[in-house]
Amino acid sequence: MGAGALFGVLAPGQTAHATVLSCGQTVTTSVVLSAGLVNCPGDGLVIGAAGITVDLNGHTVDGVGLGAGIRNNGFANVTVTNSAAAPGRVEQFDYGVRLNAGTAGNIVEKLTIQNNEFSGVELNATLSNNQVRNNIIERQSHRGVTIIGGAGTNAIANNTITSNQGQGIFVQQSAGNRLEGNRITGSGGAGLALEGASGNTLLTNTVGISSDAAISIQLGSNNNLVQGNASTQSQDAGMNVSNSTGNRLISNTLQGSGDSGIVLQASHGSTITGNDVSLNTGGIELSSSNNNLIQSNIASNTTGDGISLGLSLNNTVRENQANQNKSRGIHVTGDAAAGAGNQLVRNTTSANQGDGIYVSKAAHTLQGNIARDNKSWGVHVDLRNIDGGGNRASGNGQAGQCLRVVCTP
Repeated sequence: MGAGALFGVLAPGQTAHATVLSCGQTVTTSVVLSAGLVNCPGDGLVIGAAGITVDLNGHTVDGVGLGAGIRNNGFANVTVTNSAAAPGRVEQFDYGVRLNAGTAGNIVEKLTIQNNEFSGVELNATLSNNQVRNNIIERQSHRGVTIIGGAGTNAIANNTITSNQGQGIFVQQSAGNRLEGNRITGSGGAGLALEGASGNTLLTNTVGISSDAAISIQLGSNNNLVQGNASTQSQDAGMNVSNSTGNRLISNTLQGSGDSGIVLQASHGSTITGNDVSLNTGGIELSSSNNNLIQSNIASNTTGDGISLGLSLNNTVRENQANQNKSRGIHVTGDAAAGAGNQLVRNTTSANQGDGIYVSKAAHTLQGNIARDNKSWGVHVDLRNIDGGGNRASGNGQAGQCLRVVCTP
């Protein structure tokens, strides 16, 4: 069809009839494609009115590597969809679908968005309540989905996001967005990445085979909820949190990572509960991270330590399972001033190749922990640590079972 396409117009009170739109033309009424747009030299379609629907109807909007396949510069309540069984494709632009400043209440759904340059879908300074859902977003030269410029309270849900050369989903300086139920794999960067992005929700996404961390939260990404996500085969950590505070990491399953399942670097005041970080290089790893709660996690069967705290203060490590690790169950390094130590309470550390618990510096508190059948000590602590009582140990490789704390069988 070249640069023009036939559409059926669905204006209220009218029956559909054929019309011809050209590449880059502004659409001001609801339309159904009757043919594709091919080799558009700039934008494919430009939204020009609120409340309309653009239905690709199994056809392709195709470009030459410039502009946006579908661009909306601020019109509300627009739906871009595909009603046909055949794929409705948007391909070979700078951006597949681009929602710009002021856009609210848009729906982008059921499309196949592929082979674009910068992003399959970009939400740039949009207002709120836009939904990107049930799309296939694949093979972009950079990112699958991008949310930037203060775009807030949008939902990215149930998309299949594969083989993009950058991040699968990237959120920067934007708050209150919900990323839910997306299937992300083959990313050249992180699968899900937050950068200076606070108050977002990452829920029940699955991430596989990413060249960076499966989930990356960094540079002041504070007070986010990350719950019920799963990852496998990331080349870096399952989840990497750096220079960010107050995040809640709850009930995620992060396995098969090239680094630890969860890594916190200079990140404070977070809650890490109910996660399964077994079968990684390490389980949970804190570096210079303070005032965090690490509770009821499974940090077992790693090739390193189950839980490690380095130069980190005032953390509570409670009721975790750190068993059958190739090194130690729990490892704490770094001195703490009186009252600033970490609290190790009621953890189970059994059948590890090293110590069950090893605390190399003072002054940290150990209370009610269980350490059985470890290859070395059950509990091994340096001088000046605090024995909170109730620690138990048996069957460990060192006959004394515990060093510098009292353990009962």
